[in-house]
Amino acid sequence: MERSRRIGIHRYSDGRSHIAEDQLASETLIHLYSGVNKIASLLGTPTDLPELFLGHAYSEGYGLFVDAVIDCEQSRSGSINMRINQPLTPHVSNQRVITSSCGACNADGLDELMKGLPIYSHAHKPIQHEVLYGALESMRALQIGFIETGGMHAAALWNPHLGLRHLSEDIGRHNAVDKTIGSGLISGVVFGEESLLLSGRCGWDLVAKAARSGIGTIVCIGACSTLAADTARSLGMRIFSFMKRESSVAIGLVPRV
Repeated sequence: MERSRRIGIHRYSDGRSHIAEDQLASETLIHLYSGVNKIASLLGTPTDLPELFLGHAYSEGYGLFVDAVIDCEQSRSGSINMRINQPLTPHVSNQRVITSSCGACNADGLDELMKGLPIYSHAHKPIQHEVLYGALESMRALQIGFIETGGMHAAALWNPHLGLRHLSEDIGRHNAVDKTIGSGLISGVVFGEESLLLSGRCGWDLVAKAARSGIGTIVCIGACSTLAADTARSLGMRIFSFMKRESSVAIGLVPRV
């Protein structure tokens, strides 16, 4: 399925309007099912769909289903229905947090949000600032969807021995992370040895996905929220935010180099 497509537009510049075309990121309604149970409905870019389902299931705490069979079909209306051949029990809706990226949050306390999130148990290794910045720059150069459209988020895994791997793009930040985690699961990645790279900001929801997946380090181009910072500290994780060539903001367990 297509990552982007050309759309007819009116382009306005220098006080004039003319008919043209623009390349826009594809956005589709994607339903995730286990049997007759709907696990989630996502708005996302319809690429890397098995990785999206596997990564979403793992990073949201449903379990590890690498050997599962996932069927995918497009409905008459254009939405996508994906069905996994494993039993997943949908989370109770009033116990799940509506993240700030969706416009609201129904849980304010850190203790409530952290229930069920595992402590990061691996030892953090020192990482030099210029190496982390170089990893983000490498990811930026490979963001083909963003280069085409200017409207796609990216996520990737990185470690100092294997470099940049499992780069994924999506119209949604969460989906990009899910796809990257799903791709890593299929490849047998040991997540405790990986850093998660983000092309934008880091909120609590992405820290939670990383924690459930066993990732201890997050590196992002944008800002970090208060809940993300407090959760990372409490779980023994670390975040490098506002990553620039000469500076960054480090939060959590950060060994000196």
